[in-house]
Amino acid sequence: MEYRYLTKPFKLKNKILRNSMVMPPMEVRLSNPDGSATDKMCAYYAARARGGVGMIIVENTFVDTKASRSSLVSSGLYSDHMIASKYNLAEAIKENGAVAIIQLSHGGRQANPNATGIQCVGPSAIPSGAVGRMPHALTIEEIHDIEDSFAMAARRAKMAGFDGIELHCAHGYLLSSFISPASNKRDDMYGGTKENRWRFPKETLEKIRAMTGDDFIVGMRVNGDDYLPDGLKIDECCEYVKSVQHLIDYVNVSAAFYEAMEYQIAPLYMPQAPIAHLAERMKGAVDIPVIAVNALTPDLGEKILEEGKADLIAFGRSLIADPELPKKVIEGRDEDIRPCCRGNEGCISLFFDGCPLRCEVNGRAGRETEYAEGKAQVSKKVVIVGGGMAGMEAARLAAERGHSVTLFEKTDKLGGHYLEGTEPSFKHEGRNLIKYLIRQMEKLGVDVRLGEEADADKVKALKPDAVITAVGSHYAKPPIPGIENAMMPDTALMEPDKTGKNVIVIGGGLIGTETAFHLAEKGRNVTIVEMLSDIALSEEGISRAAVLTLADKLNIKKAVNSKVTCIGNGLIKAEGPDGETELKADTIICATGLIANDELRDSFSGLAEKTYNIGDCVKGRKIFECTAEAWHAVYDLEK
Repeated sequence: MEYRYLTKPFKLKNKILRNSMVMPPMEVRLSNPDGSATDKMCAYYAARARGGVGMIIVENTFVDTKASRSSLVSSGLYSDHMIASKYNLAEAIKENGAVAIIQLSHGGRQANPNATGIQCVGPSAIPSGAVGRMPHALTIEEIHDIEDSFAMAARRAKMAGFDGIELHCAHGYLLSSFISPASNKRDDMYGGTKENRWRFPKETLEKIRAMTGDDFIVGMRVNGDDYLPDGLKIDECCEYVKSVQHLIDYVNVSAAFYEAMEYQIAPLYMPQAPIAHLAERMKGAVDIPVIAVNALTPDLGEKILEEGKADLIAFGRSLIADPELPKKVIEGRDEDIRPCCRGNEGCISLFFDGCPLRCEVNGRAGRETEYAEGKAQVSKKVVIVGGGMAGMEAARLAAERGHSVTLFEKTDKLGGHYLEGTEPSFKHEGRNLIKYLIRQMEKLGVDVRLGEEADADKVKALKPDAVITAVGSHYAKPPIPGIENAMMPDTALMEPDKTGKNVIVIGGGLIGTETAFHLAEKGRNVTIVEMLSDIALSEEGISRAAVLTLADKLNIKKAVNSKVTCIGNGLIKAEGPDGETELKADTIICATGLIANDELRDSFSGLAEKTYNIGDCVKGRKIFECTAEAWHAVYDLEK
């Protein structure tokens, strides 16, 4: 596809963006504990700038030493001591061709309780429905102090060499909570009427302008919709931005408080571009550039720009997955873009624990200083057994590093369990990852031996320097009487016509839940029977919220806290809170997890100087672990 609009340069104030693609602010947790920038943080952002994006907006950065810090590993710009490391960061971005903006924020009532150790603050003494901490209602004097802190942080950003700042007025953080009627119940000059609710961010913008001058870019991120029953909606948001557009140079339209984060960072269970309509509404209301964001692909971004619904397109998780997405778009190499699967593993799942950013499809994300780009110093002969996701990624990366790679896959298809895992409609994006890996292996000259089962003799005959075993797993069959009457998830997913009208799925983990959803979409009446207190309990919070919403939409029935004791022909017996119950169905599916093919795995041990076990043959898990272990193996074999 030709991308005429995404690749077009864009003038923003006194800067020319080399294209219309933007990296939005996303916390990567690579800062030092004091909030200063590390070498890893600089390397991470430098890689995205080298990848060709027009502008980078550095993540949520706190502005004072009181209650502004929102997360455990936030970026900070609260004192002049922060300027030096932030200079290194701005330099890393600008020297690689991108315009450098940094977002300034105050966590407000949504701040992590362990981030500051003091009481959080807000417009009113009303706790966040997600965080649950009772905030201190700010006094007018405290509001003015925070305004000054924002202005001083903006001054430091300019001194550090940034081209501008973005004021964070979204996502339920402090300024957003003042704007929103859901969280601001004040009756003074900073609450009540919409003009009063707007006053705090407006005064902050005025002080930032006074401190930084007219030649400095000042942007603002807003919630087009709070996605709360009595929250801010797009009409008032447009009205507010219009009232301050003389103070800002662009508006970045996002959405949602923490209570509805699935609208802010849409997981795979939600459609793509879920909030693009908010940017479109903003574009029709204001005279400044508008950025659209959230689960956008190059194709969707191009269409939005072509139709005049926004001026710039932000690629967030897509740039974590592939820093070179913009360069590949410009060069017409769509097929080489490593696709984001929106599984939120690594980028989001590690956030609330304060762990550094990782990516389920890009093992280099957050580890740019450890996993250097380029070729290995010595080319080695590598044999990989198993063509699932772990094996394919290991083969692709090893070949990219310059090694000679042979991959054995005993079936006639590559992809392992991910083949059936991407059958549900909401998982179709995942198929792009399979296609990407196959395409890259072909381009890199991997010797893929489909339909050929490896054994120790075949592997030894190739005289490999390293063997990577990725022989996967099989579906568990727990010792339940009558288990032979149950269908396995792969059959249910790949051949749903073999299931009857009424279906019971035993197991409410990810496999069982997604199987249930797939069959419900095919018109089946589905009940999930789960031993634990609810379904999808191991999922990260944003994805799980979307899972529960989808379960309700599809009318999935749940029997939780229930242990299946017997499977008959068309029925199960289960011990639950009310004793033993009997449930009938036309089809019973056993989705109780995956068991590693450990005996097969162990048959390949010791066949080379270096051997590795990766992916599901270690333990049945997710793409995240497959990728991480593949990268570790490839870089370790070079030592």
